[in-house]
Amino acid sequence: MTMIKKRLALVFFAMVGLLPIAARAAAPDVAAGYAVYLGQCSDCHSNKPGMDRFGPTLAGVYGRMAGTAPRHRYSKAMSDAHIVWNATTLNAFLRHPRADMPGTIMPYSGLASAAARANVIAYLKSISPGS
Repeated sequence: MTMIKKRLALVFFAMVGLLPIAARAAAPDVAAGYAVYLGQCSDCHSNKPGMDRFGPTLAGVYGRMAGTAPRHRYSKAMSDAHIVWNATTLNAFLRHPRADMPGTIMPYSGLASAAARANVIAYLKSISPGS
């Protein structure tokens, strides 16, 4: 084996060996998601079942049909959305709520960081029984 092939082989195996480390580092973090919730969501949304604030409780939101939390009054856009909150729908909505769902009354400009969105979605899933 030539010196170049040996070096390429070493680089390849080093990179392959590092892939699991990179994947673990990119995994959503529930604790970091809780911190995002506290800093970005908790003024308007409770994380306790049945406790609404300006917005509905986020307890149980993951897996729930949009606009269906009991005792909360929703915009027509949210009530008519007919979407289930999951990683894909939450990611799009949290990125830019008013662009994703025109007519929503949620006064939030969005969460730009994809990592922060993934983390808060992991947190929301953790406080949603059965998800």
